[in-house]
Amino acid sequence: MMEELIKKAEEMGIDVEDLIITAMSRKDPQEGIKLRLALARKYMTEAEEYLKKGESVQASEKRIRLLRN
Repeated sequence: MMEELIKKAEEMGIDVEDLIITAMSRKDPQEGIKLRLALARKYMTEAEEYLKKGESVQASEKRIRLLRN
Protein backbone atom coordinates (compact mmCIF):
# COMPACT_ATOMS: atom_id res chain seq x y z
CA MET A 1 0.00 0.00 0.00
CA MET A 2 2.72 2.48 0.98
CA GLU A 3 4.66 1.86 -2.23
CA GLU A 4 1.54 2.55 -4.28
CA LEU A 5 0.95 5.82 -2.43
CA ILE A 6 4.53 6.93 -3.00
CA LYS A 7 4.38 6.02 -6.68
CA LYS A 8 1.09 7.89 -7.17
CA ALA A 9 2.41 10.95 -5.31
CA GLU A 10 5.56 11.01 -7.44
CA GLU A 11 3.49 10.67 -10.61
CA MET A 12 1.58 13.76 -9.45
CA GLY A 13 4.87 15.64 -9.07
CA ILE A 14 4.97 15.46 -5.28
CA ASP A 15 8.46 15.25 -3.79
CA VAL A 16 7.90 12.55 -1.17
CA GLU A 17 11.42 12.83 0.27
CA ASP A 18 10.94 16.53 0.87
CA LEU A 19 7.56 16.00 2.53
CA ILE A 20 8.99 13.44 4.93
CA ILE A 21 12.06 15.51 5.77
CA THR A 22 9.91 18.60 6.32
CA ALA A 23 7.62 16.68 8.68
CA MET A 24 10.60 15.25 10.58
CA SER A 25 12.19 18.71 10.78
CA ARG A 26 9.16 20.02 12.64
CA LYS A 27 9.77 17.47 15.38
CA ASP A 28 13.56 17.60 15.31
CA PRO A 29 15.11 20.50 13.34
CA GLN A 30 18.65 19.17 13.79
CA GLU A 31 17.68 15.83 12.27
CA GLY A 32 16.13 17.65 9.32
CA ILE A 33 19.37 19.52 8.74
CA LYS A 34 21.38 16.29 8.89
CA LEU A 35 19.05 14.61 6.40
CA ARG A 36 19.18 17.53 3.96
CA LEU A 37 22.98 17.64 4.13
CA ALA A 38 23.16 13.89 3.51
CA LEU A 39 20.88 14.25 0.49
CA ALA A 40 22.94 17.16 -0.82
CA ARG A 41 26.09 15.06 -0.61
CA LYS A 42 24.34 12.18 -2.36
CA TYR A 43 23.10 14.38 -5.22
CA MET A 44 26.50 16.02 -5.66
CA THR A 45 28.22 12.64 -5.81
CA GLU A 46 25.69 11.35 -8.32
CA ALA A 47 26.03 14.49 -10.43
CA GLU A 48 29.82 14.13 -10.48
CA GLU A 49 29.50 10.48 -11.53
CA TYR A 50 27.19 11.43 -14.40
CA LEU A 51 29.62 14.15 -15.53
CA LYS A 52 32.48 11.65 -15.57
CA LYS A 53 30.38 9.45 -17.87
CA GLY A 54 29.61 12.44 -20.10
CA GLU A 55 25.94 12.41 -19.16
CA SER A 56 25.46 16.13 -18.64
CA VAL A 57 21.64 16.08 -18.72
CA GLN A 58 21.43 13.64 -15.83
CA ALA A 59 24.10 15.59 -13.96
CA SER A 60 22.07 18.77 -14.39
CA GLU A 61 18.95 17.04 -13.08
CA LYS A 62 20.82 15.96 -9.94
CA ARG A 63 22.11 19.48 -9.37
CA ILE A 64 18.63 20.93 -9.83
CA ARG A 65 17.34 18.46 -7.26
CA LEU A 66 20.15 19.54 -4.97
CA LEU A 67 19.02 23.17 -5.24
CA ARG A 68 15.41 22.24 -4.45
CA ASN A 69 16.42 20.67 -1.16
